[in-house]
Amino acid sequence: MQHLRKILGQFVKDFGIEGGAALSVIKRQWNDIVGPAVAVHTAPDIIKGSVLTIIVDTPQWMHHLSFFKGDISEKLKSYNISVKDVRFRLGRIPEKTEIQSRKENIKLTEDDARFVENTIRHVKDEELRKTFKKFISHGLTKGKGRGKP
Repeated sequence: MQHLRKILGQFVKDFGIEGGAALSVIKRQWNDIVGPAVAVHTAPDIIKGSVLTIIVDTPQWMHHLSFFKGDISEKLKSYNISVKDVRFRLGRIPEKTEIQSRKENIKLTEDDARFVENTIRHVKDEELRKTFKKFISHGLTKGKGRGKP
């Protein structure tokens, strides 16, 4: 009797979808792979022919990350994903889902929270107030944690 992992691995390989399966793992674990500071500015895009392409939001981050290609490849090995090369392309980072955002653990400071509450306190419509709060909080936390990978 064969292990399910081996059978699924062979299935994925036979149908040529190993790049998609690996990319799915990378996307789910991206914050852990590169860290929250880099994850804010990047997103895994595609794996084609053992080459991982990563979307980067600015030319400065693209240049900075070019020095860490090997580190990214090494880190992927701990997730049983082997890529021969890492490439970057400039682009817009897709919005994270609510679940991904909760995982990042980037919190508002007390001053930021007070600022948000003071900013929205005069908005009478509850739904609009929640939307503004979410929008402003996102803007305040998006840049937090920036630094080196």
